[in-house]
Amino acid sequence: MIHYIKNLKIRRKLHILIGVALLGMLIISGMSFFLMGQMNEMTSDIATSWLPSIDVARELSATISNIRLNELGYLTASSDDEKETSLQRLNTGIGSMDALLDTYGKLIDKEEGEFYGKAKNLWIQYKEAEEKMMALAAQGHMEAARAIQNGDCEALFQSLNSAFEEIITYNTKGSDDAAAESASLYRTATLTMIAVVIAIILVGVFFSFVIIRLIKTPISEMEKAAIKMAEGDLDVEISYTSKDELGVLAAQVGKLIHKLQVIIDDENKFLAKMAEGDFTVNSACEEEYTGGFSPLLVSFQGIAEKLNDTMLQISQSSSQVASGANQVSNGAQALAQGATEQASSVQELAATINEISNKVNQNADNARQASKAAGCVSIKMNVSKEKMQQMTQAMEDISSCSNEIGKIMKIIEDIAFQTNILALNAAVEAARAGTAGKGFAVVAGEVRNLANKSKEASENISALIENSLKAVENGTRIVGDTAQSLIQAVNGVNEVTDIIGQISEASSDQADSISQVIMGIDQISSVVQTNSATAEESAAASKELSNQSQLMKGLVEKFKLKSLQHIPVR
Repeated sequence: MIHYIKNLKIRRKLHILIGVALLGMLIISGMSFFLMGQMNEMTSDIATSWLPSIDVARELSATISNIRLNELGYLTASSDDEKETSLQRLNTGIGSMDALLDTYGKLIDKEEGEFYGKAKNLWIQYKEAEEKMMALAAQGHMEAARAIQNGDCEALFQSLNSAFEEIITYNTKGSDDAAAESASLYRTATLTMIAVVIAIILVGVFFSFVIIRLIKTPISEMEKAAIKMAEGDLDVEISYTSKDELGVLAAQVGKLIHKLQVIIDDENKFLAKMAEGDFTVNSACEEEYTGGFSPLLVSFQGIAEKLNDTMLQISQSSSQVASGANQVSNGAQALAQGATEQASSVQELAATINEISNKVNQNADNARQASKAAGCVSIKMNVSKEKMQQMTQAMEDISSCSNEIGKIMKIIEDIAFQTNILALNAAVEAARAGTAGKGFAVVAGEVRNLANKSKEASENISALIENSLKAVENGTRIVGDTAQSLIQAVNGVNEVTDIIGQISEASSDQADSISQVIMGIDQISSVVQTNSATAEESAAASKELSNQSQLMKGLVEKFKLKSLQHIPVR
C-alpha cells in the first residue's frame, strides 16, 4: 500500500489525507446521527407511550375515585339540587372515564393490550352495577342502592384501581427500562465514538506520517544534494525513485548532476590538452551542451580555434621572416664580397693613376724630348684612355651596386617593419590568451626587439650607402673630368708637333687633375671599405634574425595545431 501511495502524485496524496479526514468526519457524523436517532426514538417512546400511559392510568384512577364520590353524594343528597349536581358530575365522570379508556387504548402495545382489556371489562361491569344502583336509587330503594354501591361497585372499584396500578407499574417499568436502555446506548455510543475517533486519529496519523515521510524524504535528499552542489561537490547520487512530482524532480536533478559531471570532466580534459599545447582538441560529448550550456562549448571552441589560428600565423610569419632573413643575409654577403672587390679595383685604379701621375711629371721634365717620346706618350695615353674608360665603367658599377644595396636595405626595412607588426599582433593575441599566451608574449617581445635592431641597422646602412652614393657621384664627376683631360691629352699628343711648347703647361694641369683624381679615388676606396664593413655587419644581423626566427618557429612547433585552408595575413 505504501508503495502504491509513493507512486501517486502529490495532489492525490493530499487528496487521500483529506479524504481520510473527511471519511472520519462522515463516520463520526453518521454514527452520531444513528445513535442520536436511537436515543431520540427511545426518548420519544418514553414521552409518547410510557409516560402518557402512566398519566392516563393515573387520571383513570382519579376519575373512578371521583365517580365513587359523586355516587355517594347522589345517594346521600338531602335535596334535589344536590342530587342533580351529583348526577351531572357522575355523568361527566362516566364520560371522562370512557374518553380516557379510549385514549389509553390508542397508546397501548401488544403486551399492554391485556391490561387494557381487563380494565375495559371491569369498567363495563362497573357501569352495569352503577346503572342498577342508580335505578334503585331513582325508585327510592336507597338501602338496596347503597348495598350495591358498597358491594359490587366497591369490589369493581377496587379491581379497577388494581388494574390501573398494574398499568402504571407496567408503564413505569417500561419507562425505566427505556431510560436505562437509553443510558446504556449513550454509554455505548460514547465508547464507540471514542473508539472510532481514536481509530480515525490513528489512521489519519498513519497516513499523515506516511505521506509526510514520502514528501519529506526526497526533499531532504535533494536538499543535501543541493548543498553539496553549492559547495562544488558533484559526486552526488539521488536514490529516490517515484512516479510523483518529487520523483520526476529527483530524476531531473539527477540528470542535471550527471550533465554537470560530464560537462566539467569534458572541460577539464579540454583545458588539459590545451595546457599541453594541443589545439586540435575537441569536445567528446557535444550532445550534452544543450540550452544554456551551448555558449560554453562555443566559447571553448572559439578559444582553441583563435589560439590555433594565432600559432599558425606566428609559425608562417616566422617561416617568412626566416626566409627573408636568409635572403637578406645572402644579399648582404654578396654585397660585402662585391664591396671588397670594388675596394681592390679602386686600389688598382689608384696605383694606375699614381703611375700616370709619374709619367706626366716625367713628361713635363722631359718636354724637350717630346718629339722623341711623342710616340710613347701617344701609346701611353691610349692605354690611359682605356684605363680611364674601365675606371668610368667601374664607377658606374659601384653606383649601380650602391643603388641595389639601397633597394636591399629598403627590403630589410620593410621586413623589419612587417616583423614588428607581426610581433605586436602576436603580443596582442598572447595577452588575449592570458596565462597560456605568456610564452608567446616573450617570443613576440624578442621578435620585436630583433625587428627594432634590424631597423636600426638598416637605417645606419642606408645612411652609409647614401654617403657612398654621394662619394661615388663625386668620383664619377672627377673621373669624367679625368677622362676629358685624357682625351685632351690624346688630342694634344696628336698635335704634339705643333704645340710642343704647350706640353709643359698641359702636363702641369694634368698633374694637378691627377692629384684630384687620386684624392677622389682615396675617398671612394674609404667609402667602399666602409660599405664592405657595413654589409658584413648587415649579413651578421640578418643571420641573427634568421636564427631568432628559427627559434620562434621551434617554439611554435611545440604546439599541435590544426591546418587551415586560409590564414589572413596581418
